[in-house]
Amino acid sequence: MQTLLVVLPGAPGRLPVLKRLQQTSNICVLVPSSDLQRSGWAKSVVGDGSWIEWTGTTKDIDNAINSVKAWLSEPGYARRIDGVMTYDDFGTELCSSLCEHFRLTGTPVSTTRMLRDKVEFRKHCAKLGLPAARHWTIISDEDVQALLDDDQVCWPAVLKPVKGGGSWHVRKICSAAELQQTWDELSRGMRQGSFPLEIKTAGFTLEEYFSGHEVDVDGWARDGKVEFCVVSTNRPALEPYFLELGGIYPSQLPAEAITVLKELTTKVVSAFPGIHTCFHFEAKINEQTLEVMPIEFNARPGGAECPASVEAVTGYYLPAVAAFLALDRPVPKGRKQYEVVASTNLHKFESGVLMECSDEHVDATLTKLVTSVLHTGGVGKPHVPNNGSMSCLGWLATGGDTVEEAEQNLQMAISQTRITVM
Repeated sequence: MQTLLVVLPGAPGRLPVLKRLQQTSNICVLVPSSDLQRSGWAKSVVGDGSWIEWTGTTKDIDNAINSVKAWLSEPGYARRIDGVMTYDDFGTELCSSLCEHFRLTGTPVSTTRMLRDKVEFRKHCAKLGLPAARHWTIISDEDVQALLDDDQVCWPAVLKPVKGGGSWHVRKICSAAELQQTWDELSRGMRQGSFPLEIKTAGFTLEEYFSGHEVDVDGWARDGKVEFCVVSTNRPALEPYFLELGGIYPSQLPAEAITVLKELTTKVVSAFPGIHTCFHFEAKINEQTLEVMPIEFNARPGGAECPASVEAVTGYYLPAVAAFLALDRPVPKGRKQYEVVASTNLHKFESGVLMECSDEHVDATLTKLVTSVLHTGGVGKPHVPNNGSMSCLGWLATGGDTVEEAEQNLQMAISQTRITVM
């Protein structure tokens, strides 16, 4: 059986993903010392002999490569690695670097870096004639002051980290005064060391606000060509923090809009050389004019409820697809379960202590439950709302033969959860 190296197993909620990957191949995992608190749970899943650890962070590429070499050459073992993948955004650059070093199939490092950097992504799209929002980079107080003095900046705008995902520290900014206030708050957080180093180094981007319906396009590309994708429609994000609230799989937008979005996906993939992975592409579309705007292209499977929901309506489990791509194998198709899936991300908007977070009373059969993951590990700990995926308390998704049935089942499942913040 082939051996697949998984870079960054992630938080404990990823346990079902890692278990599914173990059905595709022998799994070993690669974890930096900086991520042990978050990813340590995976050691008992794969075993000591399949655990590779190095001192440093995901930016210490040489240390990571050397740790893999040491593992491969350990006396008494005949080890090999046939592919490398990640489902964690912070592991994509390292994953590409490992593929290049060990001459394995994967997305080129240069492409992954452009995709992860929201500023470079927009610049490259604009260079090739694709839609791209106007944007300005903010790293220092001086950058903010320059924007405050620039009469070309229009409000509202969106402030977001140049790197990262999950709506983490994304915020709608409606005035120059609000930009200054928000930057002052972010600066304090960065000085206190609560932000990842690469976020602090790359800074933030302020971009023009595009009014339209947000969608996700999930699928994969092999050797730079899209092999499959499906469009889903997001529920309007809760502004000003753009909290994700779930969506409908597949999208119920008119066929013409779906065609335009799939064409945009193909053009974006073609614009960035050698994409060879699953992707989670976020975009917006104006339903009246069919004008589209790329938001970001994540060169890894979507997170939260996305994999289970896509599998339920297509038969493809995207993390497993990413494994097959990494191992350069054909992608098998599973069984489609429902015509439609409705999902939601669970939020509580009160600050306080999370006292209860349970889905034990959700009737999986009655609600046609597709997935339910609640962050029970947070019980007894402070809950800080309004910070994207970091403040999300879990997610639910339910299926049905129609949108109406799926939505009714979702509301029933929500009513059966117990989440309390006091």
